[in-house]
Amino acid sequence: MTGHAHYFEGRSRLGWLIRLRWIALAGVSLAAALADIGVVPGVNVPLVAAAVVLGVASNVLLTWRSRSHGEGHTDTRHVGQALLDTGALTLVLWAAGGSDCPFIGFYAFPLLLAALLGDRPALLPTGLGTLAGMTFQVAATTVPSLRVGQWNPRAEYAGALELMALGLTVGGVAYFARVFTEAVRAQDAARRDADTVLRLSLEGLDVGLEVVRDGRIAWQNNGAQALLGARVGQTWACPAAQGPCAPEDCPWAPGARGNTRCQIPLRSGEGPERIYEMLGFPFGDERMERFMVLYLDRTREILAQRQLLLTERLASLGRTVQGVAHELNTPLSTIRVLAKDLEAALAPLPLEVSARADLEESTRLIIAEVERCRRITHALLGRVEKLRAAAGHTPLVEVVERAVAVVCPQNRDQVRVRLTDAAEHVQVPLDPFVQVLVNLLQNGLDAAPQRALEVHAERVGEQLVVSVRDQGPGLAAAARARLFEPFFTTKPPGQGTGLGLYTSYALAQEMRGQLTLDDHPDGGAVATLSVPWSVIAPTIAASASR
Repeated sequence: MTGHAHYFEGRSRLGWLIRLRWIALAGVSLAAALADIGVVPGVNVPLVAAAVVLGVASNVLLTWRSRSHGEGHTDTRHVGQALLDTGALTLVLWAAGGSDCPFIGFYAFPLLLAALLGDRPALLPTGLGTLAGMTFQVAATTVPSLRVGQWNPRAEYAGALELMALGLTVGGVAYFARVFTEAVRAQDAARRDADTVLRLSLEGLDVGLEVVRDGRIAWQNNGAQALLGARVGQTWACPAAQGPCAPEDCPWAPGARGNTRCQIPLRSGEGPERIYEMLGFPFGDERMERFMVLYLDRTREILAQRQLLLTERLASLGRTVQGVAHELNTPLSTIRVLAKDLEAALAPLPLEVSARADLEESTRLIIAEVERCRRITHALLGRVEKLRAAAGHTPLVEVVERAVAVVCPQNRDQVRVRLTDAAEHVQVPLDPFVQVLVNLLQNGLDAAPQRALEVHAERVGEQLVVSVRDQGPGLAAAARARLFEPFFTTKPPGQGTGLGLYTSYALAQEMRGQLTLDDHPDGGAVATLSVPWSVIAPTIAASASR
């Protein structure tokens, strides 16, 4: 059912139409009786009677069909009823004198019925039928061969009949106008009720929703206002874009077609940044002139997917690393043996004191680093207990010197080391500290290769705090939230694995400490390793604290 026919859903549309027809047939029958007794002697009573019989037969058939087949609505039925009514009215007016009959205004009634019950499908054919009927009435009045009756009421009744025709026409139009108005009001009330229910439903959704018309935001629900702020009346723009979207960058650019979907990072108020899926659905067409935008929080699902992918990558990396570690054990053993042989061969040689000192330091460093590499490979192969037992504690000053020698073997002066009295002689876990410092120094050197690095260590409360500062450009805003994620790196391809900071962070956690990375107030970035004082060797720590 279409148009204003919705108004009659609870009032039996066909029943209402059948009653109107019976009233009209009664009126036509009364008019035929008056004509038969001489009130309007020129009316062709047999033709009027034929129209009445036709109307009675069609109304009886319509009544039977409504009772046996229910209120089934089809546009074809409305068209047929409207054309049948127009044809019957044409017969009656033709019999009463054609266009001379003052009741010719009744042609408006089939059009009004079609507008109320049939809407557009019935209105056009009914209008054409009405136009044809009126044209025929004019022809029947002017062409003698077409005339079958004439309007010549007796003089004493002429004025009353014209007033009656005018009154019935005006009254009928007023009646249909009232019904039409009630139908429109009922339809508007139903639409408002539906809009209210829909609005209340959408307000309660746990998603953001915006409705956009002609490029401007027409409505937001509470979720969208909390997420994006009040934007009603503003030109819609992608919340994640700094400016107008470009077609190559965003599927929401001007000219986009059909349903649209993308993921964007958004922050609600002072809360953490979350990942939202943005869905767009056009209304009625795909020109995006009217569309609805949904903002769904997908953070949990996306993080779960990332975690699963990360777990798979770490598992694959672990298998690869174990294989590499196993293969490295043999060459490391060879290097260790050769380094000891080199150390023994240098002992009897007549060398200058400074040259001998440099060579001995180099051989000792080679042997120490080989031992550290062997402990690391053993740990990668699952023998962590051996790593902890062999590593022991080493004075912090020696740990820093070893890390500097590994990262800057040719230019150790590039690293400025400053240790306070409380930190200079404390002993720390050798392998974790060396690994962390090597990674931090290497990152600082990569950030500013030709500039100095600073290493500072001090006791702060119950924490040993070691910081490494570089003179580079500082941290990129986009990288802050992902600094310690495995495989994330800001270095060019081939220059970083994204595992250095991740490994350092994990080692700090194993020592019950914390690793942070931030911009330094005077420029560059500073990495800070904090470990509990209890991690330091007790005897040395006690003497240092005194």
